[in-house]
Amino acid sequence: MIHKFKISFILFLSIIFFVNLGESKAGSKRKPKWISNRPVDNNYYIGIGKSSKIEFNADYIQIAKNNALADIISEISVKISSNSILSQFEDNSGYKETYEAQIKMAAKDDIEGYEIVDSWEDKEEYWVYYRLSKADYQRKKRERLDRAKNLSKDFFEKAQEAEKEYDINNALIYYVKAFDAIKKYIGEDLSVFTLDGKIYLDNTVYQSIQGIFSRIRIVPEKKVYTLQALSSNNEPVYVKVKLKTDLETQNISNLPVTFSFPDLNINETENVISLNSGKAECTIANMAPKGRTQIVKAELNTDVYFGEDAPDNLLKNLFNERGNKPYGNLNIVVKEIFAYLESQEIFLGNINSNQPITKLFKEELSENFFSFTNDKEIADVFIKINSEVVKGTKLDKHNLHTAFLNCNISITNANSEMEIYNDVINNVKGIKSGSFEIAAQDAISKAELKIKNELIPNIRKINL
Repeated sequence: MIHKFKISFILFLSIIFFVNLGESKAGSKRKPKWISNRPVDNNYYIGIGKSSKIEFNADYIQIAKNNALADIISEISVKISSNSILSQFEDNSGYKETYEAQIKMAAKDDIEGYEIVDSWEDKEEYWVYYRLSKADYQRKKRERLDRAKNLSKDFFEKAQEAEKEYDINNALIYYVKAFDAIKKYIGEDLSVFTLDGKIYLDNTVYQSIQGIFSRIRIVPEKKVYTLQALSSNNEPVYVKVKLKTDLETQNISNLPVTFSFPDLNINETENVISLNSGKAECTIANMAPKGRTQIVKAELNTDVYFGEDAPDNLLKNLFNERGNKPYGNLNIVVKEIFAYLESQEIFLGNINSNQPITKLFKEELSENFFSFTNDKEIADVFIKINSEVVKGTKLDKHNLHTAFLNCNISITNANSEMEIYNDVINNVKGIKSGSFEIAAQDAISKAELKIKNELIPNIRKINL
């Protein structure tokens, strides 16, 4: 019995010894030299990444890898060609630095063929060591650049052919495609040879687009258009889109034109396409306020070609910085409309002689379209406004009172006696402490905002 006990005890001690020995060896593995002393190799880009096992848990390996690849990218120098279009930007624009940084970050998409050299970890950290052959990277980079340049050149030549045929819409489309094909490599030498000799694609494409823009003319058909406000019977308002050539001007079809009110607080715009005759019709001109001559701007809609504003939209930023978009101005005179107004406003059960809602409508409509008259016989339209503010409830705990406003406006054509506009705002809630009167004033203030922001813009769109 004693003998068996001794044997068991010896086995137990042996197991403990070997377990401790294994733990001692595992814990004694030191950090490799490449962690504290970064390797240098003329033939490879080096990337070393680290992550915390405690902080990132299951993702620590991927995070360390990402950090190592970012380290490789930081070793790859970015040289901006002296012929790059980035030189078009002013030094104080900030775009040049932005694109230089983006060019460097874009290199991440081109990193391939890297290999793992070593890794090390303990209970808290994970380290990984990658490298990338400089020769392989430069070779693949040249191959990608050559493919991009060939594609860009193909689009450029298609754009030139379209321009010769006065197909300006497709010429612009192909020029933008030519630029998009090389925008990842905008800091590189983008020279190619054509039948006309050596060109730098980025600069030549930009100059070609600018050349088209400088020759486009957007010209009104008449010097001044006289219109009736809110009328569907006005004469058509046109501009003609033309291209100046060496001998004549050519009418241009299929070009996108945007009409807008640059000097007025009118957010309405209209996008149209020029016809075969070069004509582009503006149907929003009669939204201009009555009285003095107003400007409607007709401008080439470059968003169709360049896309929306964005920090990385290089071509659009270039034209915002240096280019001039083709445009022309329409001179519009809108004749006034005579309006006869009837209104009633009830304030907490009593007739409100101050009529704040009516005053607001009258002010807004007078500024834009109508001249108000007391003579019903000469009126073009009849306007009726009815509003009422009623008591809500009282919350004694906080001394809060509520009130609600309802309002209706209708506009009738005096000649046809047909109602051409009817709108309501219901249950606009006012809530204030103190009294129902104060809450009612709050409801009126909120209703005034809805009238300005919703009803008045809708009235702009009616036709008499």
